[in-house]
Amino acid sequence: MRRARIAAWLTALMALSGAVHAEEFPVIAGLEAQRSVWMGTCVGCHGDGLAGAPPVLDRQAWAPRLAKGRDTLLRHALKGFFGPDGSMMPPRGGNDQLSDAEVAMALDYMLAVAGGQP
Repeated sequence: MRRARIAAWLTALMALSGAVHAEEFPVIAGLEAQRSVWMGTCVGCHGDGLAGAPPVLDRQAWAPRLAKGRDTLLRHALKGFFGPDGSMMPPRGGNDQLSDAEVAMALDYMLAVAGGQP
């Protein structure tokens, strides 16, 4: 119940976030579909760091996350994660409509942009 309330709160904040513009985020050959999924949900927080999310364009913020590896990051994205600083990644980015494959696609886009390997 608590996670559902937090996810709903984050989703509402994402909808209000007007600071993010699509042109800021690169189109990467071969990852167009992944970017589309990411732009549909993840950009709300990972575009500008809303609610403590690491902004995808901030390679320094992503360095310790990249070190955890894709499997761990995917598990966090699918199931949710409470960070050591009190931040919270809601399951599926707060979008229960995303399939496991779509969550993985969005993660692969973030990894590519942040400097990791999808």
